[in-house]
Amino acid sequence: MKKSIFALILLLLFVGLWAAGDFLDISGLNNLGLMTLVGVALVLAYCYLRFEESGSDTKIVAVIGTLAALSVAGRVLFAVIPNVQPSTFIIIVSGYVFGPMAGFMVGSTTALVSNIFLGHGPWTLWQMLAWGLAGLASGSLGPKRRLEGRWKLALYCAAWGFFYGWIVNAYFVLGFVHPLSVRSVVAAYGMGLWFDLFHAAGNFAFAFLLGPALVAMLRRYRSRFLFESEPARIPEGAETGRSC
Repeated sequence: MKKSIFALILLLLFVGLWAAGDFLDISGLNNLGLMTLVGVALVLAYCYLRFEESGSDTKIVAVIGTLAALSVAGRVLFAVIPNVQPSTFIIIVSGYVFGPMAGFMVGSTTALVSNIFLGHGPWTLWQMLAWGLAGLASGSLGPKRRLEGRWKLALYCAAWGFFYGWIVNAYFVLGFVHPLSVRSVVAAYGMGLWFDLFHAAGNFAFAFLLGPALVAMLRRYRSRFLFESEPARIPEGAETGRSC
């Protein structure tokens, strides 16, 4: 059995256990913050195993590592400015050019590695999921080139500033907001609105200024490094020494 299939089965069993624990009010199994955190960890494990089993070319792995390192460096260098960093923009462009799984890997790896410098905690898994989904979703738009143009790409990156914040804020809401109600959830998300606005504005600026150039550059790299020449055709009869 493939490891990813085993991880998927484990995830489904966990969801069933969670539902049973919540229904029967079993202590621990009805802890919303803990159970969602474990669920996110299993989703990430499944995605990483799927990538491992895909047998990706070493060139793709090298490109993913390089882009993730660039994204990590950008986040660390801009850490002094709250929520303004080029990471989300780099992750989106990575997925857009190299595909959904490459985008997911760049995104999730960015959170995992950059938090070595900025601080790990339970929020790391949510950040890995949020940035991974940003790369994954952008990769699905790449084949039909849905994000061509400076304005379209910039607005899309700005929107992900809010999506990212909403996903990561779920860690705080599900783990620390009690009791859960519409009012308490709206209040919790409202407290993070300014950070989401800074994130969206930063994404827009980076994408507007650098987006088309980075997309074009990565496409040139992709066409060079992932180009596979067709086997040369042997003229009919050449193998026997006869001319056509």
